[in-house]
Amino acid sequence: MTAGAENARLAAFLRADSDAAAQAALAAIFDASIERLLAETVRRALVGSSRAAADADDVISETRVRLIRRLWAIRSEGADPIDDFAAYVATTATRTCYAHLRERFPARTRFRNQVRYSAMRHPDTTLESVDGVSVCRSTALRTAPAQGSLQQFLDTPATFLSTHGIDRSKPLPDLVAAVLSKLDAAIELDRLVDALAIVLGVAELRPVSQSADADADALERVPDPSPDRLRELSDREQLRALWEEVAALPVNQRIALLLNLRDPDGGAALHALPATGVATRAQLAGLLDLPVRDLDELWDELPLDDLKIAARLGMTRQQVINLRKSARARLARRMDRE
Repeated sequence: MTAGAENARLAAFLRADSDAAAQAALAAIFDASIERLLAETVRRALVGSSRAAADADDVISETRVRLIRRLWAIRSEGADPIDDFAAYVATTATRTCYAHLRERFPARTRFRNQVRYSAMRHPDTTLESVDGVSVCRSTALRTAPAQGSLQQFLDTPATFLSTHGIDRSKPLPDLVAAVLSKLDAAIELDRLVDALAIVLGVAELRPVSQSADADADALERVPDPSPDRLRELSDREQLRALWEEVAALPVNQRIALLLNLRDPDGGAALHALPATGVATRAQLAGLLDLPVRDLDELWDELPLDDLKIAARLGMTRQQVINLRKSARARLARRMDRE
């Protein structure tokens, strides 16, 4: 969508003569190009840092909610207009990612900020953006680094420092500069952070999460194409207990949760559940209030995004998001009691 088209669609939303007309105009604003920009910005900023692809979908949804709230505020309260909507989408997505990372990975986030500042401020290093990705490199190469040294550093960072006589107790800016001076190529900031975090022992004991997300972690660890692997990951009785709680959710909560449920690789979690013996496809169809043939038709499209689920339920996207959050909170409470 071009800037002119964005402005025209924003104007149509702001000038709509009813909330119903504004809602239709709002849907047009979030076209395929804006959704793609939103997803790409979030995954670029988040996935490499959190190593949790499933989190990206929640952050995308949260960013979308923030954007929609902002647009409604402009319409109803006369807030300052948005001059460049695409840029605003990217900025909002990035800020939402950073807020997520600060909450989930506080130690790593603090360390990343320190490394970033070090690379920016040290006279022998530089930090630049390449296709939207932060990249670090040395500006003071005195000798040609050994070929393949970047990969060596990524594979075994502690050994790399020892081989090159780099003292890990150096002040961080000097440590960053010393490492970069020995690499044969520029390095992405997040990969540099990950390697240095290993060397310096910067790590979360476990990601900090809200109790309302506990069920999502449990459910998304369960699905896997291999039944043997599933048995390694989860005790069958515990899985059955969790599934019974899912079955006890109100039907719309089940639909909002299950149709969007993703495995750790971003695929459809429901695809692997029949292999566990906990739920057949017919039972899944029953939980989703669908004839089996209708679930069969949907099977290859799973997981569905919130907009498609909203269309099936006759709701707004935000209502679907709220249903899923309520389902997760209820599951977390019940499983905590057990």
